[in-house]
Amino acid sequence: MRLFDVHTHLDQYPLSEIPAILDRAADVEVAGVIIAGTTVSSSLRCVELAQGDSRIFAGVGIHPMEVKVPMDESTYTIFKEMTNNPRVLAISEVGLDRLEGAPEFAIQEQVFRDYVRLAREVNLPIIYHSRSAYPRMLEILEEELAGEIGGVAHYFQGDLETAKRCADLGFFISLARPLLRLPELQEVARYLPLEHIVLETDAYPQPFKRHRNNWTEPRHVAEVAETLAQLKGLTLEEIKEQIGRNLVRMFGSRSADFKNVVARDNGMLS
Repeated sequence: MRLFDVHTHLDQYPLSEIPAILDRAADVEVAGVIIAGTTVSSSLRCVELAQGDSRIFAGVGIHPMEVKVPMDESTYTIFKEMTNNPRVLAISEVGLDRLEGAPEFAIQEQVFRDYVRLAREVNLPIIYHSRSAYPRMLEILEEELAGEIGGVAHYFQGDLETAKRCADLGFFISLARPLLRLPELQEVARYLPLEHIVLETDAYPQPFKRHRNNWTEPRHVAEVAETLAQLKGLTLEEIKEQIGRNLVRMFGSRSADFKNVVARDNGMLS
């Protein structure tokens, strides 16, 4: 199995830079990415990019910080039509955010519920954003029967109890570079079964970092995997194998192309 980045925003980079970013990832056996939409227009761009490179898959949705108005039927239909494309693997990036200055929470909640409804209708997993929104996030997932389709708790930094509740609902815990530096997150990773974990970077342009080579990219999934292996007392190959199986379980029924990207040998998936 090869590594895979389940959540990025590579659509925010100039088109000319994306192939080199993916090549650098491939050099450390990160085989591909999901690019998550944050608005209608960026979701359409994610789908377009996924159609142009076999290493890219798309998620479609509106980020909670971009939720200005309630979901209407026209917008719902636009996103439903996007999911007809086989390169779309998830409803993403959607969720809840209580950051100061965030849109009205009641509107965020209504829109998120509609995205869960859409995900269930089209049978796609949800990759969700939750900033200062637990335990309300879990309550909504339960109320909306989101466990029927499952998905990913994106860029997880919560405690072990929350991680277990997410896993019990059918959601994988997605670990990113904070795993390298946060002792409390390392404790979560030690004790949460590997069967409930996937990896990501949330990569997007970072001009606030002085040197370009310090920007987070999909290649850094390899660092996260190595740290996870150390915490678990496992080899890197064991991490790759189980997380690859987790990914195939989540996305494999949607896309044979995805299985081909993640697996060196399709016989490993049986």
